[in-house]
Amino acid sequence: MDIFFIQFTFGVILFFLINWIGKHSYSIGYMGISIFVKAEEAPALNFLIRVLTPIVYLIIISSILYYFNLDKYVIDIFLVNIYYIIFRLFFNLITSRGKLLDWYRQALYWSAIIIISYFVYDKIIRIKENILPDFTTIANELWIIILIFIFQITNNIRFSQIGTIKRKDNYLKSRYKHFNKLYGELIKDITKNEALESVTYAILIYEDFNRPKIIRIVEDLKHKFSNKSHTLGVMQVKSDKLINDKESVILGTNKIVNSCYKYIKENSIEKEKIYEWNVISSIISDYNIGSEYLHEVNELSYEIRKTFYPNSKDNLGYVE
Repeated sequence: MDIFFIQFTFGVILFFLINWIGKHSYSIGYMGISIFVKAEEAPALNFLIRVLTPIVYLIIISSILYYFNLDKYVIDIFLVNIYYIIFRLFFNLITSRGKLLDWYRQALYWSAIIIISYFVYDKIIRIKENILPDFTTIANELWIIILIFIFQITNNIRFSQIGTIKRKDNYLKSRYKHFNKLYGELIKDITKNEALESVTYAILIYEDFNRPKIIRIVEDLKHKFSNKSHTLGVMQVKSDKLINDKESVILGTNKIVNSCYKYIKENSIEKEKIYEWNVISSIISDYNIGSEYLHEVNELSYEIRKTFYPNSKDNLGYVE
């Protein structure tokens, strides 16, 4: 039982390690996993990070365990990477990100990880003396050069974004319909403006993406044992008392409306136009700081407005 616990823990650690390596750390700030389409600039590097990092990790932890004479934990240690895959799958499903995943590519990644993990375990790790590879021959050095050459070539390949666009459109529509069903009337009553509605839904969806329900439950538990104020609820509103998702939507939407009218009032100069883009940017920046946050929520607001309010005449200022 202790072997299972240790190996499963190694699998969970690997999950967060790979997120950190890919600059997608969940534990600090906002995730870099955008819900917008971005070209995959380095597919070969991406493949190496996703597939070979677990293999390298397996070799490193096996070496450490061998060094401290904890050989029993190395038995069937390839299971660590299977636990990692299961945990990653579980995490993506409970955080409602299934619609964003390319399941065929994930299956390819996971199959490669499992096969290579078992092979490395069986041929290298299982035999203690073989844990470190021997690169003393010219043939090995030649193959390293060949592999680097192949890597450089494949790293310049670009894949079609059609599938990614479709998945992210489906995700956006799914989350909008979900929140519209729960809070649609509430948001409409507070904003009284469809342009403001689109901004509200953009912030709501983005905050939920970065702080899904399972994480918010942890934040609520943490708040119960602290006297400090925290950002809570689906719209991540700062509060010194415990609030639920509905209360956070009310507070968050009111904050958005107040921010909008405050900007308009402070920038209303006779004969000067107030541009809608500036108003929206001000609302988003006031809600949460960060250039990436501003950029992505702005884009999301535009997509929501174009998709769900195509005939709306509402605006927040002059539109060029």
